[in-house]
Amino acid sequence: MKKITIKINFSFFFTSLLLLTAILFSFSACSLKTVDVTLYFAKYTETDFYLKPETRKIISDKNLYKKVLEELVKGPQNKELYPTLPSSTKINSVVVEDELATVDLGKEIITDNSEIPHSSTTEILAIYSIVNTLTEFEDIKRVKITIDGMESGKIDGMNIEDFWGHVGIYEEFTRNEDIIEKA
Repeated sequence: MKKITIKINFSFFFTSLLLLTAILFSFSACSLKTVDVTLYFAKYTETDFYLKPETRKIISDKNLYKKVLEELVKGPQNKELYPTLPSSTKINSVVVEDELATVDLGKEIITDNSEIPHSSTTEILAIYSIVNTLTEFEDIKRVKITIDGMESGKIDGMNIEDFWGHVGIYEEFTRNEDIIEKA
């Protein structure tokens, strides 16, 4: 039997592998585009309440609107602002069609009142933090909120369309400039 010897130039092999890896990373880095987004969080004074904008950079991809609302759920970075949504809130989906964003939230948005007490004030701030955040985008003019895919009905004994029991989510919402802090 004849023995065959193959010599591999390991230096060339590793150099080629590193070069290929660097090229692949540069292509993937070019495809990651960050965008500045404006999120709206609560601000309270002794006599008033309103929303105040906070800007963040996030990676833009096909799930941009969902990622934006997930940032809203994380709460503000500015210590003078307050969250408007419970941190347990799940963003199931955001679908945009004909300038209408349909936001489907998990049931936690209505069942979890451990962090944010459900009142007429906090309900208005919660709804319009979602609406005003999404209407920052040119292709969104109206927002419809659903819970676990439903516009009405009950979850854990609570009427979905009542949301937190004061304002409700019976219809589509448009941007509310009056609730935003005046500079």
